[in-house]
Amino acid sequence: MSYLVIAVAVLVMISVLTSFRPSTRQKQQVILRRYANERGLHVEIVADAVTDQKGSSPTAVRYLLPWTAKNIRHDDQRHWLLVRGQRGKLSPWKGWCWFQQEAPKECHRSISRALDKMPSSVNAICSNSFGLGAYWPEKGKVEEIDKIADGLRIISRNIKTD
Repeated sequence: MSYLVIAVAVLVMISVLTSFRPSTRQKQQVILRRYANERGLHVEIVADAVTDQKGSSPTAVRYLLPWTAKNIRHDDQRHWLLVRGQRGKLSPWKGWCWFQQEAPKECHRSISRALDKMPSSVNAICSNSFGLGAYWPEKGKVEEIDKIADGLRIISRNIKTD
């Protein structure tokens, strides 16, 4: 009987220890996030794009390209959110709407080029006091991070600093 108790205890300890191992999905997320960091992007766990302003619990992942010293001056015109879907004000791009404030008109051409470059799984793009961000569900390969980073850099180069 004591051998049975010992065997059960060992099996319980083994199952507990193996539950601490990351899943395949978690391993993939680590790879994606490390690669994004190498490309100069910060990965943030945030509220969904349309509820981000309200401070609800984190449910989305935002890949953020921080502002550089040359575009460090910010004002309210640099705070905007473009969301895939029908919620918000219509934008010039099919399937995308402005949520609350829209980007300045001089940024629209670069946003258009960035949208063409980014993966179709990106569901929102934003500009805030920390930088430019893309909301992405992290379901894809590292090549998609290259497209996200390139798209955000296209917009960043066209943000006016004056």
